[in-house]
Amino acid sequence: METMNFFKVFLVSLTFVSALCSKNPIDFYKFSLQWPRSSCSGGTMKCPNPLPVGIGTSFTIHGLWPQDANDEPVDPYSSSHPCSAQPPPTKVQLLALIKSLYPSLTTNWPDLKNPLVPAANEDFWWKEWSKHGTCSDFPSKPFDYFDSALQIKLQLPASLGLSSGTTQSLQDIFNAISSAVKAKPELACNRNASTNKLQLWEVRLCYERPAPNELVKTIRDCPSSWPAKGPCTSPQDQVTLP
Repeated sequence: METMNFFKVFLVSLTFVSALCSKNPIDFYKFSLQWPRSSCSGGTMKCPNPLPVGIGTSFTIHGLWPQDANDEPVDPYSSSHPCSAQPPPTKVQLLALIKSLYPSLTTNWPDLKNPLVPAANEDFWWKEWSKHGTCSDFPSKPFDYFDSALQIKLQLPASLGLSSGTTQSLQDIFNAISSAVKAKPELACNRNASTNKLQLWEVRLCYERPAPNELVKTIRDCPSSWPAKGPCTSPQDQVTLP
C-alpha cells in the first residue's frame, strides 16, 4: 500500500511539473534588431552623443525571444515556472560561458546607453538572458543561445534592404525588408523626441524552433506583421530611418 501511495504522489508531482513547464511552450523565435539612432532619439533612452564609431550606422541586436503559439513571450525561469530540470546559470557562470563571444557581442549586441562600458554590456546580456534565454531551448547552453543570435545577425544583409537618411512609406519599408530576407517581418516605430517624426525603431524577424542540438537558423514569416508596433498605424505612414 505504501509503495502504491508513493507512486501516486510521484505521478501527481510529475503531472504538476509538466503543467508548469507547458504553460506556454515555445512555438517559434523572434529576433529583434534595433536601429541605434532611432532608439537613442526616441526620448526613452539616453545614449552617448554622438554614438561611438561603428555603432549607429547598422542594426544592433535587441534580443532573441522564444514565443508561444499566440505570439506571446515564453515566461522566464522561476520557482513557479521551472522550465528546466536544473536552475539556469548564475550571472557569473553565464558570463564565463560566453566569454569567447565578447568581441562579437560587443559589436553586434551592445547596450546602447553605454556601449563602450563592458559592465553595462554584461548587464544587458544578463537581462536578456534572464528574461528570454532561461526558458529557451538552451537553458543550460547559454553559449548556443547567444551564438544563435550572432549567427543570424551575421547572415543577414547589413542594411536589410534599407538606406539610412531616407523617408518612405511603412509599406515600402516592409516590402524592402521582406525582399531582402525572404520573409515577412514585424516592424516597430517610435517618434523622434525633437521632431515628432515617425522613425523605424525595430525590425523583428521570426525563426522556426530548432531541432535538438541545433542553433536557431530557419527564417519564417512573422504571424503579426500588421499593424506595426508603436505609433505607426497605416501602411502609408511616412517613416524615417535616421
